[in-house]
Amino acid sequence: MCAGAFIIVLNPEEMPELPLLERLKERKLVQWALAYLAGAFVVFQAVEVMAEPWGISSAVQRGVHILLVIGLFITFVLAWYHGERGRQRVSGPELLMVAGILVVAGVALWTLTGPRVANPVGEPPPDDGRPSIAVLPLSNNSPDPADVYFADGMQGELVTMLGRISGLSVRGPTSVMRYRDYPKSLPEIATELGVSYVIEGGVRIAGGQVSFTAQLMDAARDQLLWAAEFDSEFSVKDLMSIHRKIAEQVVSQVEAILTPADEARIESVPTASTEAYEEYLRGRFHLSGRTAQDLETAVGHFQRALELDPTFAKALSGLADCYTLATYYAGDVNPGEMFRRGEGAAEEALRLDPDLAAAHASLGYLKLISRRDWAGAEASLRRAIALDPAYPQAHQWLADLLVFSGRFEEGVREGQLSLDLDPLAFSLNYSQAMRLLRSRDFEAAVTQFERTIELYPHIFLGWAGLAETRLVMGDVEGAIQNRSRSDQLFGIDPVLSETFLAMISDFHRNKNPGRLPPAFDTLAGFLPGWRATAAMYVGDTSTALRWVEEAAHGNWPDMLVCRIAPVFDPLRDNPRFQALMKEYSDGVER
Repeated sequence: MCAGAFIIVLNPEEMPELPLLERLKERKLVQWALAYLAGAFVVFQAVEVMAEPWGISSAVQRGVHILLVIGLFITFVLAWYHGERGRQRVSGPELLMVAGILVVAGVALWTLTGPRVANPVGEPPPDDGRPSIAVLPLSNNSPDPADVYFADGMQGELVTMLGRISGLSVRGPTSVMRYRDYPKSLPEIATELGVSYVIEGGVRIAGGQVSFTAQLMDAARDQLLWAAEFDSEFSVKDLMSIHRKIAEQVVSQVEAILTPADEARIESVPTASTEAYEEYLRGRFHLSGRTAQDLETAVGHFQRALELDPTFAKALSGLADCYTLATYYAGDVNPGEMFRRGEGAAEEALRLDPDLAAAHASLGYLKLISRRDWAGAEASLRRAIALDPAYPQAHQWLADLLVFSGRFEEGVREGQLSLDLDPLAFSLNYSQAMRLLRSRDFEAAVTQFERTIELYPHIFLGWAGLAETRLVMGDVEGAIQNRSRSDQLFGIDPVLSETFLAMISDFHRNKNPGRLPPAFDTLAGFLPGWRATAAMYVGDTSTALRWVEEAAHGNWPDMLVCRIAPVFDPLRDNPRFQALMKEYSDGVER
């Protein structure tokens, strides 16, 4: 067909058909290809260089690579028809061939970039029919910039109060905190969070007085529905009164229903001590930081709150969360001691307030990771959700329990419920990606990790999880690139990281098992389960088993992960590994 079109143009009665090689040279296919490849190389390098500073996801990078390859075939088509000097007209056959290549390109892009998981960035959670609302970060209008803890605390408390109203769908505070550093228009926020209404405002504390401004906006239309300013003394009773008034106005403006049970829930006052309440707010502020130093500071504030009011159940619940999270974010703690303190704080909180959902959730998770009380943990977590369906942490921890016990589909669904409540939170997005990995839905896990990295490119855990996923999928090059970025963000010595990455490559490409560098044994903050995983990356099963044993003897929560993580599949038939896993399987429904 191509040769025929060529002959018609040049008058076949006068010019004999040339050999294929001569025709290729005449049409300058080699020159066209070299010129295209030179340009494509520049584009490829530009994308690689700009990926990190511009936050270009791996999916977008793969898409660009695919388009560059497809563009080469289009270049060959154009060269065949236009390679000879003077020929410029685009013919019908030429258009048909280019169209066919573009169709193939579309199919390739859809297939190779992987399936989308629910609610990627920019896609809102599903609408459940209730008016949906988000409370944006409140501005700190106080003279002292350090009073930002109070602004954040008031936002969190208002979210909690609105979440107690069954007729409202309220987004969690973690997601909206992003808009403090990355402000966007209200319609954009409404789209990303999947809400119809937004509360904006600010607080000021000075001289024992509080000023609280609030306005309710129709987010999609950027239209003011209601606004008010409240001035009062700095007391718990007055602050709770302000929150109730705002909640009642929201219910009225969006035409929701406030049931008698809702009214009872929003009437509660957590403590009579203003000083204790202030310490509690400072504790919550530092707890959200999640670093070892933040957790230690938060513990101090919660303890001072309890010294001022020993009956302050919410401060005890916050203390329980600090001890639980310390086993993940502080590598130099004794897990058994942290679990003991955490359970004691949660149980005391429930003695004081049996309907405190956060305490039920904390106790449930502690039952799971400290004692493998699968049934008791699930009962406590489900009780927390029954008391407060809008509490994302309870859904997250229940989702973890379900996946750890092998109920993968249930766990992923429950994890999505937590994301629907707080769609931009790091821990919820990262945990959901890990659940998909452990459920062996690798393509979906890649997409969810990429979403997490797009939201939080400077947190090493997302890159590490993506590296592990790519490794079990057989994408060694991708795993090495992602692991390199994770090592850099974690702060691993570059020479040590380079040695480690070379061993990964040698093991997975040449089947040469390596030995995990001894320096990994002394990395600060590197948990036993992470060390075991690193050993599995290079095929060092003896070191991996040693660290799994260390995790088991120390009762580190990593063991629940080792039990189901695909990266540990090579150890499944090992008697030592089986013996270690037996304790972590007892009580699991089969």
